[in-house]
Amino acid sequence: MRYESFIIVCMPNTPVHDFLTIASGIVLAPGIYGVLYEANVANQTAVVITTLILTAHVVSGVLFSPDLDLDSRIHKRWGMFFYIWLPYKWIIPHRHFWSHGLVLPPLLRLGYFFGMIILTIFLIERIAASAGIDLPIVHNSVAWAIITWIGQNEMVSVCIAIGFISGSAVHSIADWLHSGGKKLIRTLFVPRRGSQVARKGIDFARPSIRWLFDPFSTEHPSHY
Repeated sequence: MRYESFIIVCMPNTPVHDFLTIASGIVLAPGIYGVLYEANVANQTAVVITTLILTAHVVSGVLFSPDLDLDSRIHKRWGMFFYIWLPYKWIIPHRHFWSHGLVLPPLLRLGYFFGMIILTIFLIERIAASAGIDLPIVHNSVAWAIITWIGQNEMVSVCIAIGFISGSAVHSIADWLHSGGKKLIRTLFVPRRGSQVARKGIDFARPSIRWLFDPFSTEHPSHY
């Protein structure tokens, strides 16, 4: 019971995920700068790249968390704009590859966010037009401005993408470690008499990580 209580207390809830995001960013920053320095990247450029990745890393973990697929404190951080994430929460399977996967899901959330900005502008234009208010039609120009900016600032875009992926990955890996770690700790420390563990010894089999990579997986991390 003592070890099971320890597991539950240490589960990765929102404050824990926030801490892991910030702490991992602090650890990653000198590592990224060091790699760039060793690659003979100019000092100013290395600082800019490191800052971009670190900023995107923190924003990804704190505001664009994989837990946006659920009702959580993350929604409250968006204030009156929480509605942006309601369709996402309704469509994305809870705690699945499409929310907690390592590479595509964080980029999906970023693209979804910009898509919702364009859609919001479009709806405002339509509502204003139906009310007889003449507003300039700008949703197309805003969309093209974003696409053009990404194309013209490839280095910045790549840095942001890397930071978004790493920030989300810290969250997903923590959930995976908790899901598998809970079972592993029970196996290590709480073997019951007459159980298979007690009879055959400790099972060191690693928990599956398929749901982190496979969009068709039915596995998911356990949350409480």
